[in-house]
Amino acid sequence: AAVIITLATEAKRRQRDAKIQIMRMLINTRHLPGDPLYSTAINLIPIEFNRDRKVMSSWNDYINHVRIKPSSENAQAHNILIVAKQTSLIFHMMKSLGFNLSETDIQTSAYASEGSIIRDNLYLDSLNATKRIADALELQTSFIQNTADSKTALTPKTRKSR
Repeated sequence: AAVIITLATEAKRRQRDAKIQIMRMLINTRHLPGDPLYSTAINLIPIEFNRDRKVMSSWNDYINHVRIKPSSENAQAHNILIVAKQTSLIFHMMKSLGFNLSETDIQTSAYASEGSIIRDNLYLDSLNATKRIADALELQTSFIQNTADSKTALTPKTRKSR
């Protein structure tokens, strides 16, 4: 009986530790959604929290909302709603694990260093620049190919001498 109790206790502890690890990843990266750990945490929630209806309901609300592509006029309101849904998700995860933080505390207590934000914005800018460079090179290659084809079409063909 002691072995069974020990194994059951250990299994519950491992489940709780996995949930806490996911929550920590999410808390640490909540203002940096481009961070791979953020995506990892979001994608692991249904695995570890699948029996918690409130967490899963919040997760579904969040996922359904981030999939919406708003118009440029609605982008700011959309982002505000994403943050609210994200906060609700984190709140329900924390509540499920027995942590006592309000949704307001979760929303206002986050910290992201200015350096991290600058770094991430530079990285995103460099990705956009890389795409623009690739598009320009493709256009240039197409122009060169069209020019070469035009010259070939205009050049008279020479006869082979016998």
